[in-house]
Amino acid sequence: NKGKRPGTSTFMEALTANGTSAIQTSVTGMTASKRRFVDERRDQPFDKRLRFSVRQTESAYRYRDIVVRKQDGFTRILLSTKSSENNSLNPEVMREVQSALNTAAADDSKLVLLSAVGSVFCCGLDFIYFIRRLTDERKRESTKMAEAIRNFVNTFIQFKKPIIVAVNGPAIGLGASILPLCDVVWANEKAWFQTPYTTFGQTPDGCSSLTFPRIMGLASANEMLFSGRKLTAQEACAKGLVSQVFWPGTFTQEVMVRIQELVTCNSVVVEETKALVRSVMRSDLEQANDKECEALKKIWGSAQGMDSMLKYLQKKIDEF
Repeated sequence: NKGKRPGTSTFMEALTANGTSAIQTSVTGMTASKRRFVDERRDQPFDKRLRFSVRQTESAYRYRDIVVRKQDGFTRILLSTKSSENNSLNPEVMREVQSALNTAAADDSKLVLLSAVGSVFCCGLDFIYFIRRLTDERKRESTKMAEAIRNFVNTFIQFKKPIIVAVNGPAIGLGASILPLCDVVWANEKAWFQTPYTTFGQTPDGCSSLTFPRIMGLASANEMLFSGRKLTAQEACAKGLVSQVFWPGTFTQEVMVRIQELVTCNSVVVEETKALVRSVMRSDLEQANDKECEALKKIWGSAQGMDSMLKYLQKKIDEF
């Protein structure tokens, strides 16, 4: 039996025997029936023009989990995941975002606008994906996952042009922790923010162990990182996680008006300004990212960490 742990053995057997098809069906079903997080366009083929860049440097690459629109003076990246639920992040999604950012870094885009299709921004890490792989070769897979996160987060840390984020809905876990790595964050009034890491059975990611205390103070940061306190858009704005909050009905228009203003600025001045603001923190952020990923690798590679994630997923299924 190789030491099956009480309370999780049946669940583990189901995962191993069925390739987690049962749990994935349950999670997918509960998501579809209880939460219409994604609008109807998610289920329809995107117009070909939205799937292909109009610039030659990217025109041959079709994205699966994001939509990239090259607009006048800026690149717009929208999460629209097909390989995960609710715009959650697995290595495939993260690689596509990195690819789009690397292209925008090299072309004539003055800035990047990051948002999402549907009514949710990002639900953080794709735990179904992780569980399916951690069930086998736990040590090796935990290392691969930690490295994927490290590279993803470093792409944001090292990006030289401004990254503007339009948070259209819930931002959870890594979906919330990357926000301080961006430069301006505008939120829909209906958006909310949560990093319930202890509930997930994991430690912080996205440099939140460093950025959250610096932005909102130690006490407020610990409320989010330890107890998973949920912040409304207005609370997030008051604590410095969000720049401005706009009404849902005019959110897109408000964002685009401000983006158009920003792209009229001199690109050299904008990049130099970002460099001045960010240069002091860059090495600290990279070190924090390394430490966080080492901690994640250690936890995911342990039996206790595996149990915590299984219990979290089982709880979510039981709730529905």
